[in-house]
Amino acid sequence: MKKVAFMFFVVLGIALTSCSCFDSEPVNPRIIGVGNLQYDAKMGLWYVAIDSNRYVITQVTFPDYNPRSVSTTQDVEPVEGMLVTVFTSKEKIGVQAVAGKQSVQQIEALYHTNSTVAVILFSLLGLCFALMLFLPHKKAHAKNTDV
Repeated sequence: MKKVAFMFFVVLGIALTSCSCFDSEPVNPRIIGVGNLQYDAKMGLWYVAIDSNRYVITQVTFPDYNPRSVSTTQDVEPVEGMLVTVFTSKEKIGVQAVAGKQSVQQIEALYHTNSTVAVILFSLLGLCFALMLFLPHKKAHAKNTDV
C-alpha cells in the first residue's frame, strides 16, 4: 500500500510540474521604443519622447531579485534620465515601461509566472487537512493499573 501511495504522488508530481496550465498568459508586448524618462514640470507628468511622440509613464517595472518577495517584478516611481523600454500589450492596460533596453523575449520572461509549486503545496496541505478531519481517530484506552 505504501508503494502504491508513493508511486501515486511521484506520478502526480511529474504530471503537475510538466503541466503548462499553471503558467501565466503571455504578455505579447508590442515595443514602441526605447528612451530616457523626462519630467514636464508644467504638467507634472513623467514621459518618454520616442519619434516626436510623448508617452506618459506612471511607473517603471524592474525584475524583483528579493528572495523574500513572492512577485517576480517590482514597480517603482520614475527617475529622470532613466533608460526605459516602452511597450503596449493586450494583457496590460495603457503604456507600460520596463527599465533598460529590453527585447520582446526579455519582457515576456519578466512578466512570466508559474504557480505550480503553490498549487502543489496547497493541494498537499488540503489533503492533510482533509485526512485529519475525515479519518477515524483511534481513542487510547487507559488500562486500570490498580492491583
